[in-house]
Parts: sequence; structure tokens; C-alpha cells
Amino acid sequence: MRIGMVISGGDVTGINNFIFQVARLTQAEMVLFNGGIPGLLENCHQEMTRRDLVDYAIAAIPVIRSGRTGRKLLRPEYETIARQLKSLRIDILIMAGGDGSLQFLHTLSEFGVNCFGVGMTIDNDVFGSDYTIGFSTACEQVLKEVAKLRNTGRALTGRVFMVELLGGYCGELTLQSAIKSNADFALIPECQIPVADLAARITQRLAAQNSVIILCSEGYTREYSPGFQGAIDTLIKQLEPLTGVRIRKTIMGYGLRNGDATCEEIYQGTLMASEVARCIESGMRNKAVIINGSHKPIPIDLLSMKKRLVDTEGHYYKLAKQLHIL
Repeated sequence: MRIGMVISGGDVTGINNFIFQVARLTQAEMVLFNGGIPGLLENCHQEMTRRDLVDYAIAAIPVIRSGRTGRKLLRPEYETIARQLKSLRIDILIMAGGDGSLQFLHTLSEFGVNCFGVGMTIDNDVFGSDYTIGFSTACEQVLKEVAKLRNTGRALTGRVFMVELLGGYCGELTLQSAIKSNADFALIPECQIPVADLAARITQRLAAQNSVIILCSEGYTREYSPGFQGAIDTLIKQLEPLTGVRIRKTIMGYGLRNGDATCEEIYQGTLMASEVARCIESGMRNKAVIINGSHKPIPIDLLSMKKRLVDTEGHYYKLAKQLHIL
């Protein structure tokens, strides 16, 4: 069996392990397509053996290049991709990416290609899934940054730090990172805090501890569009006159996508790979594999994949409210 592999959208740590586990569990020959959907269309591929994949499995350096496209492909382009895959004797195409990437797979499956998809985005915003590849490692990067800011806040007390994180229109990364790093506040698009109330809470918190650390989703101020950075600039201008304290800013940005993969990252990617392998062996076609609320991998129809926002009735949101992070 020959399996094609392509990733689309933002790159993440952890995808190397997923590819290796698919190769190990299926014993298939792996053909990697570089450059996302455009690379797939251009037939930009390379074969990689298990001998090489195992060496890259837990490494941060990507074994495969991602890519983006700002348009929907035309029917002749889908036909070209299907024809090229057939000429390469590829039995199954697996794509890792966000909701748009996985919807592309649904259309491609209509041209006779057996497609499987998995969620791969640090935003963790794929509908129906409680985990996407890259998310745990991004949270770990935030934890390390918050720890460093706490240290400098102890050396020079009375400081307020605001850290802008990626996440687009979804605040899941900011919400869970705030809980897991013991940050003081999480500013997410799904829960707007009046500026005056936030300023009062910052002042109150600063009176009780050496520093205050605020995590802010890039989409919090409603200014966001792909590539936008600087939501915290807007907030800082509003907050400083009310708090009377200078707010130090950090934009973590694209470094969140890389770093040494966490143990949880390796585990969740392996779970996804095991379910993809099981689906293939059982003869299923055209499925996406998600991780549900019980941390179990399950197959769903590709058409079901879309974006989601923070669940305001979910465990993390309620815990953050209890901790007075929101």
C-alpha cells in the first residue's frame, strides 16, 4: 500500500510523529507532498522511508512543508490532482490541517480519491474535536513565557504584562494556556470584559501579588483578519490611563507553532494515527479522525469538518470562570 501525506495551513510541531506512526501502523510506503494544496497540485512530492521518519519523529524541525491557498480549486484542478495521485499509485491521501483543508478533501474524494483527514492547528478550533495536532506544544510555549515573566515580575515588582497569542477568531489557545500557566486573565473573543472592569480587576490583583500577567487572543478586539497582530496595542492604550501602570507587551506570534513536542502531543498524534490505520484496515473511505471529549479517536464524515469557537458551557470555560481568569 502507498499513502500520500500532505499538510495545509499553519505548520505545527507534532506532525512528524503522526506521519511516522501512520507509516509504522500501516506498513505503507509514504509519499510526502510539500507545499500544501498548491504543492499537491504541482505534484511536488518525495518518498520517505520509515528509517528516515523514525529519526524525525519527535524532532521540532519539520519533515514536510506546509502551504496555503487563498482560493477554491476549479474542477479541472481536482481532476489533475486525482490523475497525478493515480499515476503515483497512491491508494490513500491523508491531509492534516484546519477546517478549510479538510473540506478540500471532501471535494477531492468526489473524484475517486480515498481521503482521510486529521485536525492540525494550534488554534484547536476544529468542530467536534477536543484536540488538534500542535495544540499541546503551543500551550507549553505559553507556559514557558509566563514563567519567565513571573520571574522578572518578582525581581521588579508592580509590573503588568500583556501577552498576545495566535488563535484567530477562536480563544481556545488563550483560554487553556491561561489555566495551564496560572496566568491572571484570559481575554478571548467569546467573553468580552468591559475595559473599566478589567482595569479595576488588574489594580486589585496587583495589590495582592508582585505581577499581573494577561493573555490576550489576537481576535479579542474584533480587529483581526489573517496576518493581523497588535490587538494588545489597542487594549493597552485603553487600560493604562485607568490603571496608572505601564503595561509591558509581548507578541508571541508564529513561534507558538514550533518547539520540542510535548509528551501529550506525541500521545494524541499517535492516537489519531492508530485510528486512521484502523479505519484503513477496516475498509472505511473518506473520513476525518477527531479526538472527542473522552479523549477517544473517532471517525466522522469529512463534510462535518468546520471551525468552532470556545464552548461557553464546557469544562475549560467554567473552570476559568471559577478561577476568575475570565
